[in-house]
Amino acid sequence: MKRLLIWIVAIIAIAVNVSTAGPRDELWGQVDSAIEQRLPKTAITILDQIIPAAMEEQAYAEATKAICLKISLEGQIQGGRAGGGSNPAEKIILLETEIADAPKEMMPVMETILAHWYWDYFQQNSWRFIQRTQTAEPPGEDITTWDLARILAEIDRHFMLALEAEQQLKTIPIEEWDDLLEKGTVSDSYRPTLYDFLVFEALSFYSAAEQAGTIPQDTFEIMADSPIFGAVDEFLAWEPKTSDTDSAKLKAISLYQDLLRFHQDDSDKSAFIDADLWRRVSYRLSYIWTVSGKKDIQA
Repeated sequence: MKRLLIWIVAIIAIAVNVSTAGPRDELWGQVDSAIEQRLPKTAITILDQIIPAAMEEQAYAEATKAICLKISLEGQIQGGRAGGGSNPAEKIILLETEIADAPKEMMPVMETILAHWYWDYFQQNSWRFIQRTQTAEPPGEDITTWDLARILAEIDRHFMLALEAEQQLKTIPIEEWDDLLEKGTVSDSYRPTLYDFLVFEALSFYSAAEQAGTIPQDTFEIMADSPIFGAVDEFLAWEPKTSDTDSAKLKAISLYQDLLRFHQDDSDKSAFIDADLWRRVSYRLSYIWTVSGKKDIQA
């Protein structure tokens, strides 16, 4: 099982040991060395050699890794000039620019990373967003002025953009992105395709406690007798009725339903069983905390 979030956190912290197996091992070793010596400009110069070479070879995982590391290093430099450790808002702007010019093969993963960077920015500044009152005027482009609803909507938008090419993502074996994603301790059969992996990254957001901050009056809630806790066939036939169409819980239900349909006829049932288990456990925890007075929990 892969863990993209672990890698993203490492990138934010400017971690060392970013080497990848391939024709540019020596260059990646130089990147490692420059980061260890706290020479971000030197590392960026080397990454500027890696990126075009990886793109030319269609080594998209490596190219994505190099681009995001370069952006993080540039954010570190900008933050240093401002007297801080990094500049997350600047990183977001730079990554959005890269996505606009990126090959379509790289965009789903880059959109997921961007969603996580927005989410990380929110978590670092959550007290600011929570204190701001939502205004009638639509927020501008400056992320530092956004309210809670606006930042959560933007995170949601990028996770949804990442999953737009659903059918293509379902055909991409997860091992094609080994240069970017860290291996876990469980077989890839639990997340066999890039689609599986990106869906679970999105689910980590839709199940998070932050969603409770923007609950509308007619919010969609999960009841004790809900099919979410029932048998697979009952759950897959369920079409929740609600006017709260932007509900994070509703989107998570849809994603779980699609994952289960996707793997329903697999000869290896690992991915199917795993999705079904997460479906039951995450929503049972959510329900328990909701009825006990706590709105949600990150499962």
